[in-house]
Amino acid sequence: MTPDADGQVRRVSGEIDALRGELGMLVGELDRRRSELFDLGLQARRHPVAAAIAASAAALVVGGLIALAVRARSERRRPAVRARDARRALARLLDHPHRVAAEPSVLRKAAAAAASTLAVALVRRAVVDRYLRPPPARAAPAAARAR
Repeated sequence: MTPDADGQVRRVSGEIDALRGELGMLVGELDRRRSELFDLGLQARRHPVAAAIAASAAALVVGGLIALAVRARSERRRPAVRARDARRALARLLDHPHRVAAEPSVLRKAAAAAASTLAVALVRRAVVDRYLRPPPARAAPAAARAR
């Protein structure tokens, strides 16, 4: 290599090292910001009003959903609603008697059995691979091989 080319290689190598260092610092900063962002305790201390509003909104939503579920359940228990539902069910029975207690076809039964067997095999393989097989043997250190 000529002295000029050798100097150019060193310069480019130095630039690459500098860029690698800057990139490492940027990745570290992004990681720090990510962990701060998802640290709920830190965010609650930094933004107490927003945290209180978010917690109140979540409590209202959950409470509203529970109230709706309780109301719907009590509504379904009313005798008038139960009589209306029974009348509709009887009308469906009279309109489509062949749909009541219909047996699944042989093809559908076979497909369900095949899907079930496949699912069991996949789960077994995953469990065996993850929990029951020993980890692969690691190479012994050089000092242990020398003995």
